[in-house]
Amino acid sequence: MTPQKAITLADDVFEQIRKRAEAEGVSLDEAANEALRLGLSESRWQTLVKRGRTYSREMADAKTDDEAIQIAVDAVHEDRRGR
Repeated sequence: MTPQKAITLADDVFEQIRKRAEAEGVSLDEAANEALRLGLSESRWQTLVKRGRTYSREMADAKTDDEAIQIAVDAVHEDRRGR
């Protein structure tokens, strides 16, 4: 069993979670966990989209194949440092 952890939610957020839990027939904990997972996933997705846009602009500016390869290598290294 997962140990208990406590967080404080704004009243309006709690009410949204309560309504969602009731509508879906799940516990408050399950509804809150799913909402947080979705929110965190969306944040990661937006970061990935932003990186992709930056990368595509840099690739479009490459004058030679060697320059494009270096941009790709740099992007991989940057991604690995970010982990």
